[in-house]
Amino acid sequence: MDSQYLRTVLAQWASGVVVITTPAAGGGRHGMTASSFTSVALDPPLVSICVVSQGTTCRMIHDSGVFAVNMLGSDHQEIGRRFSAPASGDRFATGRWQTAATGAAVLADAVAWVDCVVAACYPAGDHTIILGLVQDAATPRPAAPLIYHDRCYHEGIAR
Repeated sequence: MDSQYLRTVLAQWASGVVVITTPAAGGGRHGMTASSFTSVALDPPLVSICVVSQGTTCRMIHDSGVFAVNMLGSDHQEIGRRFSAPASGDRFATGRWQTAATGAAVLADAVAWVDCVVAACYPAGDHTIILGLVQDAATPRPAAPLIYHDRCYHEGIAR
């Protein structure tokens, strides 16, 4: 299967947009935009994310053992873009960020967030599937979600 063609095909699947965050060594923080996030189980409370195995995010989550998933609202397009672009400057300068119990950053006005400890990691091709055991969660505000479809952001349905 040609990877570029497969990427075009998979771009037709609409998904929510999240920013995955994790503490960095020395008290810093790291984050990236993703759309590969899902609920796995309620008992125990598990979620999963998929990140590039050789990437910075995977290494930092492995080192810290924790991560948070911030579900973006349709008005968070700038945050989504900022965390998806190559790192330059302080990505956390946009938005109001707080520190969750694990030490990961959570967006104060996210549609929702979950704070997790790493429960397991599974290699999957060039990515790693990371299971997170949810430690805390919140729904700071009701808002239409930010949706990613065909390489563009869209506003989801408002509640």
